[in-house]
Amino acid sequence: MSRAEILSQLKNSEETAKQRRAKAEEEAKQVVAGARKESLAILEAARNKAADDAEAKIKKASAEITAEANAERAKGAKDADALKATAKGKVSAATDHLILQFEGYINARTSTNG
Repeated sequence: MSRAEILSQLKNSEETAKQRRAKAEEEAKQVVAGARKESLAILEAARNKAADDAEAKIKKASAEITAEANAERAKGAKDADALKATAKGKVSAATDHLILQFEGYINARTSTNG
């Protein structure tokens, strides 16, 4: 093989290697771009899932709090009704006691004054 042939083959090999390298670099860029795009999609899906989970937990907690508040209101109303009933039952006795106290006071005043 002559020197010119060897140089020509060497030049062809270098050009082929250059083309392969450029192709490999382009493929690598495409793989990286694809991976970035895929990772962004995964990240967005994870964010959406986290937001949905948080919203579901907030709704559940809100429902529990509302149910607990309603139960406490109902208990408070029941206790208030019981206190009212007890108080109404004692009105007559309290009135009688006050009248007796007042009569005693009046009797004491009239016996000292007269």
